[in-house]
Amino acid sequence: MTTRYALLPWSAIDYGFGAELIKSADGNELAMRQDGASVADMRLMAAAPELLAALEKEAEWRGREAAGAIDPEWDYETMVGQHRRAAIAKAKGEQA
Repeated sequence: MTTRYALLPWSAIDYGFGAELIKSADGNELAMRQDGASVADMRLMAAAPELLAALEKEAEWRGREAAGAIDPEWDYETMVGQHRRAAIAKAKGEQA
Protein backbone atom coordinates (compact mmCIF):
# COMPACT_ATOMS: atom_id res chain seq x y z
CA MET A 1 0.00 0.00 0.00
CA THR A 2 1.39 3.39 -1.00
CA THR A 3 0.59 6.40 1.12
CA ARG A 4 0.00 9.59 -0.83
CA TYR A 5 0.90 12.92 0.66
CA ALA A 6 0.07 16.43 -0.44
CA LEU A 7 2.30 17.71 -3.23
CA LEU A 8 5.82 18.34 -1.91
CA PRO A 9 7.56 20.37 -0.70
CA TRP A 10 5.54 21.76 2.17
CA SER A 11 6.32 25.30 3.31
CA ALA A 12 5.72 27.19 6.53
CA ILE A 13 4.33 30.55 5.36
CA ASP A 14 5.24 33.62 7.40
CA TYR A 15 2.89 36.60 7.22
CA GLY A 16 5.13 38.72 9.43
CA PHE A 17 4.08 37.21 12.73
CA GLY A 18 5.99 33.96 12.45
CA ALA A 19 4.99 30.81 10.58
CA GLU A 20 1.22 30.93 10.36
CA LEU A 21 0.28 28.41 7.68
CA ILE A 22 1.62 25.25 6.05
CA LYS A 23 1.01 24.93 2.31
CA SER A 24 1.80 22.23 -0.20
CA ALA A 25 3.64 22.99 -3.44
CA ASP A 26 0.32 23.34 -5.29
CA GLY A 27 -0.94 25.92 -2.77
CA ASN A 28 -3.26 23.74 -0.71
CA GLU A 29 -3.45 24.80 2.92
CA LEU A 30 -2.49 21.84 5.10
CA ALA A 31 -2.40 23.35 8.58
CA MET A 32 -2.98 26.66 10.26
CA ARG A 33 -1.25 27.81 13.42
CA GLN A 34 -3.54 27.58 16.43
CA ASP A 35 -3.22 29.08 19.88
CA GLY A 36 -0.36 27.44 21.71
CA ALA A 37 1.50 26.29 18.58
CA SER A 38 4.89 27.85 18.13
CA VAL A 39 6.73 28.85 14.97
CA ALA A 40 9.07 25.93 15.70
CA ASP A 41 6.06 23.57 15.69
CA MET A 42 5.02 24.84 12.26
CA ARG A 43 8.51 24.48 10.83
CA LEU A 44 8.74 20.93 12.16
CA MET A 45 5.40 20.02 10.59
CA ALA A 46 6.42 21.56 7.25
CA ALA A 47 9.66 19.54 7.32
CA ALA A 48 7.91 16.23 8.07
CA PRO A 49 8.01 14.91 4.47
CA GLU A 50 11.74 15.63 4.14
CA LEU A 51 12.44 14.09 7.56
CA LEU A 52 10.54 10.95 6.55
CA ALA A 53 12.40 10.76 3.23
CA ALA A 54 15.76 11.11 5.00
CA LEU A 55 14.86 8.30 7.42
CA GLU A 56 13.77 6.10 4.51
CA LYS A 57 17.09 6.74 2.73
CA GLU A 58 18.97 5.85 5.92
CA ALA A 59 16.94 2.67 6.39
CA GLU A 60 17.53 1.65 2.77
CA TRP A 61 21.27 2.26 3.12
CA ARG A 62 21.47 0.24 6.36
CA GLY A 63 19.44 -2.60 4.84
CA ARG A 64 21.71 -2.77 1.80
CA GLU A 65 24.76 -2.53 4.06
CA ALA A 66 23.55 -5.46 6.18
CA ALA A 67 22.90 -7.51 3.03
CA GLY A 68 26.34 -6.68 1.62
CA ALA A 69 24.71 -4.94 -1.32
CA ILE A 70 26.43 -1.54 -1.18
CA ASP A 71 27.87 -0.54 -4.55
CA PRO A 72 31.51 0.55 -4.02
CA GLU A 73 30.85 3.67 -6.08
CA TRP A 74 27.99 4.81 -3.84
CA ASP A 75 28.72 7.58 -1.41
CA TYR A 76 26.88 7.67 1.92
CA GLU A 77 27.20 11.43 2.17
CA THR A 78 25.58 12.00 -1.23
CA MET A 79 22.91 9.33 -0.90
CA VAL A 80 21.94 9.87 2.75
CA GLY A 81 23.87 12.51 4.67
CA GLN A 82 22.99 15.60 2.66
CA HIS A 83 19.28 14.73 2.75
CA ARG A 84 19.40 14.26 6.51
CA ARG A 85 21.15 17.60 7.09
CA ALA A 86 18.77 19.47 4.76
CA ALA A 87 15.70 18.03 6.50
CA ILE A 88 17.03 18.90 9.96
CA ALA A 89 17.91 22.43 8.82
CA LYS A 90 14.41 22.93 7.39
CA ALA A 91 12.85 21.72 10.63
CA LYS A 92 14.98 24.23 12.56
CA GLY A 93 14.38 27.09 10.13
CA GLU A 94 18.06 27.16 9.12
CA GLN A 95 19.94 26.93 5.84
CA ALA A 96 21.36 23.51 4.95
